[in-house]
Amino acid sequence: MVSKDFNIKSLRAIPLFSSLPDERLEELRPALKVMKVGAGEAVVREGDSATRLYVLVKGEVQVVKNYLEPGAQTVDVMKSGSFFGEMALMAEDSVRSASVVTSEECNFLALERDAFKQFVERNPDVAYLLLKEAFRRLRQANELIASLQKDRPE
Repeated sequence: MVSKDFNIKSLRAIPLFSSLPDERLEELRPALKVMKVGAGEAVVREGDSATRLYVLVKGEVQVVKNYLEPGAQTVDVMKSGSFFGEMALMAEDSVRSASVVTSEECNFLALERDAFKQFVERNPDVAYLLLKEAFRRLRQANELIASLQKDRPE
């Protein structure tokens, strides 16, 4: 559960939640779990079962494909206010599509699938924001694929 120190103003600073009224943020607060993760640690690993949405409150992370393998590729760098795990929460029995590794000590808020689903059902504007971000990430992935294909010898 999020401590009283993490107040409505703090939640409002997170872009995903910024448009929600105070009563909705207060409703969400008990479902959020605070996590602190040290530098260089994997928050989630590619292929693992996915049951949580993570909001990066403080710090920086790298999104890495094939983490700890030859040819590992950083596909994104996220900073405070970013979130990940939303794709996994939208599909049952989903697995992580990439690893997320901290670049420095980070603070997160984590939201479990069931609490997330209930909250989004009552707050469709959050679903819209998630969809918008998913399309931005899909576009970014398409651009990365195109650039990798151009760099490949024939």
